[in-house]
Amino acid sequence: MHGPGLGEAAPTRRRVLGLAGAATLAGAAALAGARPAAAAGYTFDLLFDVPHTDNMQGLAHLRGRFYVGFDVGGGRGVIREYDRDGNTLKESAPLAVGHAAEISVRDRDGLLYVATGGGTNPTKVNVVDWSGEPEVVRTIDFASLGNSGLVAVDNRRDGLLVHAGPGDQGPFVFAFTGLDGTVRSTFDLGYHGVPQGLEMAGDKVLYYTNDTITVLDRAGNILDAIAIPLTGESEGLAVAPAGRGTRVFFGYNKPNRVYAMKPVFH
Repeated sequence: MHGPGLGEAAPTRRRVLGLAGAATLAGAAALAGARPAAAAGYTFDLLFDVPHTDNMQGLAHLRGRFYVGFDVGGGRGVIREYDRDGNTLKESAPLAVGHAAEISVRDRDGLLYVATGGGTNPTKVNVVDWSGEPEVVRTIDFASLGNSGLVAVDNRRDGLLVHAGPGDQGPFVFAFTGLDGTVRSTFDLGYHGVPQGLEMAGDKVLYYTNDTITVLDRAGNILDAIAIPLTGESEGLAVAPAGRGTRVFFGYNKPNRVYAMKPVFH
């Protein structure tokens, strides 16, 4: 969440598939700057190298497009849209979205919900209209919940899940809210690593911290923890429906890149 920008573009690498203990992939893992990637029955494919070296933060996905947030300083962030090959399709001007720590998409209208993030920044969720020239059309103030904000759109119930706490070390509150910010229910969670991403997979909460996706139910009970054996700083989580399951994507920096988790999450 707090990694610095990079000065060099990463070399292109396509589909580095990690399989634990597979010596034949050791060279591919070295190209990715990581150990071979497999955990809890999952493997992790490199989808694309992000062709920008700014301070990568939030990640979202909608209909084959990826939206990546970058903290460009001064309380502003830039959002860029990529296809699954990493080609840049569109980008915003610097917007007042703070750290742009996490991005999530409302399926019904394609609006982007962007969390400020950062352990000393009061939590706000900025609603960005991407249909024309990208602009912040509304800001929902969750400062009463704390700092270190993340957000996920709860598309099943057409609401939000907001994460906040006194700082990046927690403890954290997870608040299910309406789109107007009205809190419906909450649960608490202690520190499981620096908060980096948040999404809903149906009624399950996916919480991305350092090299781990923790799976919780709506009451905050931990159902699973998926360790990701990669290097760099974890940055942003995204989901997409896939039949009765959910495709899961996640970001890393140093260098900036996006992966897909396989098989489909259920």
